[in-house]
Amino acid sequence: MPSLTSSLAAMRIKFAKTLPAKASAVTNAHFEHLRAQAMDGIKKIGDRAPTFELRDGTGQMVSSAALLSNGPLVVSFTRGSWCPYCTEEVKALNAAYEQFRALGAELVVMSPQTQERAAKQTQAMGLKFSVLSDEKSVIAKAFGLAYQLPDDLKDVYQHVFKIDLSRVNAGAEWTLPIPARLVIDRQSVIRDIKADPDYRYRPEPSDTVAVLRAL
Repeated sequence: MPSLTSSLAAMRIKFAKTLPAKASAVTNAHFEHLRAQAMDGIKKIGDRAPTFELRDGTGQMVSSAALLSNGPLVVSFTRGSWCPYCTEEVKALNAAYEQFRALGAELVVMSPQTQERAAKQTQAMGLKFSVLSDEKSVIAKAFGLAYQLPDDLKDVYQHVFKIDLSRVNAGAEWTLPIPARLVIDRQSVIRDIKADPDYRYRPEPSDTVAVLRAL
């Protein structure tokens, strides 16, 4: 199985050939804007993690407090099942899930997509962990990861990517999280966080495994 890094690299090459130059310029400018304006607001290593209670695709409530009572927690913030880069990461996390569990950790993936979409993603991909619906990006905002799409980027999503986030997202908002993966210890302290405004890049699951081993 190819590494997540190599899979995402191939995906970047593939989509670069089809993305119009104007749309590429808009998305790249937005990446740089987020790097300059949003990164300082994201929770840091050593910060206490905000608690959450969110529903998965089955409607069951999943609590961070309950999960942390059993061991460390890995949280992956993704954009939704419509995003191919997110889907590739979720696939890689699913393959690594048993390594997380062997180290006593649990994993959840969350996005602003609806519960229905979370349920379809879980079933279609045979996921072993909970996919949570972060309606109106409330939890992403608490971690400092959420951003509102500006009009030029919204136009790219609607007319180039053919994605209407007001229909995809629970709460009908044009808000997305900066993709991020965190390791939270049993005392609710963030022990690792990797966040990148450029959603085309993600850390390897093995990076997260290494953090868990060091706890």
